[in-house]
Amino acid sequence: MEKEHIFLKLFGQKLISYKKLKNGQVAGTGLLNPLLDRLRIYRLVFMILLQAKFYKNYDTIGKWEGKMVANTFAPPVGSRPMLRALKGLVKSQLMPYPFPVAMTFAITYKCQCKCVHCSAGRHFNKDRRELSTEEAKKLIDDAQKLGVTIIAFTGGEPLLREDVFELISHVDKKKAMPVMFTNGQFLTDENVDKLADAGLYSLFLSIDSPDPEKHNKLRGMPGLFETAIEGLKKVKSRGIFAGFSSYATRSGTEKGIYKRLHELAIELGLHNIILFDCVPTGNMLKDTSEMLTFELREKLHNYSAEVFKNKIVPPISSQAWQNSVEAYLSGIGCLAANIQCYASAYGDIAPCDFTPISFGNIRKESLKKIWMRMVKHPAYNHRSPFCRMQNKEFRDLYINPIPDDAYLPYEIKKLPIVDYRK
Repeated sequence: MEKEHIFLKLFGQKLISYKKLKNGQVAGTGLLNPLLDRLRIYRLVFMILLQAKFYKNYDTIGKWEGKMVANTFAPPVGSRPMLRALKGLVKSQLMPYPFPVAMTFAITYKCQCKCVHCSAGRHFNKDRRELSTEEAKKLIDDAQKLGVTIIAFTGGEPLLREDVFELISHVDKKKAMPVMFTNGQFLTDENVDKLADAGLYSLFLSIDSPDPEKHNKLRGMPGLFETAIEGLKKVKSRGIFAGFSSYATRSGTEKGIYKRLHELAIELGLHNIILFDCVPTGNMLKDTSEMLTFELREKLHNYSAEVFKNKIVPPISSQAWQNSVEAYLSGIGCLAANIQCYASAYGDIAPCDFTPISFGNIRKESLKKIWMRMVKHPAYNHRSPFCRMQNKEFRDLYINPIPDDAYLPYEIKKLPIVDYRK
């Protein structure tokens, strides 16, 4: 069932309202919508009001250097990185193209796990050289110059890269907050101390299931669940915000796995959960069998919205909410080449973690030049309220043509230059 959000009503008439359609798009349904949707100042004011509502609601997660944290994948409220992020969102509303506020950086594709579903699968290429320490530092600097305020270190397994602590330390904490995604095996006392000393802001443990046996089987690592949970407790004890990063499959959501995951996070006293939709990518690039239906996405959206409304900690930062009417009007929606980009271990720049398309390499040209190429491309020169990687038309044009034996990310120049919406 399509859900309508009414923001202004007078004498029974809907003046400002929006409806989420089954294809993931957002349509204005109020009498004033055609006029207001063309006014940038209206969009800007609406975005600021909704952003303020979000930050005001969560004042119980914790504090970072004296400042309130409303979301551990966003800078602390009132901090310089947070003000930079807000500035970027405002510029993106006023300018003809957006500016990134977050970058996910896969610093290595080395990993001890053997996940069948790995989103970074098909990226590892033994014939390519990973970015050096100096190259990685320059990328961090260039990302901050572009306006990035969250730098998320991922992989592979980022703790398998020896200079990871040096790279985290290199992030200018007056401009951006360093975050990490890890499988948790190497969260030893020594490593956790090094992460804290380097200034890591938050850490997300990648978890496939709240059932230890199932998680270990999916990761191909006996005992990993137990080791990772103990490591996460150490992270929390050292003052680093700790959370889960997981994904919602069709079969798992039907069984209510997301609720069990949330219960475990509450039991552990975690600070946040990032719950992605099951996006066909990496090793499962062409397998759409576990992709969520419209009804299941609405179920996840309603649950995370209820958690938010009741100020339950940890909150659930679900992709289903991110692709909702409220999030779209808050300036979010599909993050890819909108407020986020992805950097591979070899320097390739893609729209997001899950979009295996390279728009250029920082060894050959600047990050800014590559970003501008992305946001001007017909596939990304518009804001989308819904994840493109779950859009059939987008996949037909940009994903299905990628050869099954190709390394990822695949070069955009080998794909059509067309607007998938047409």
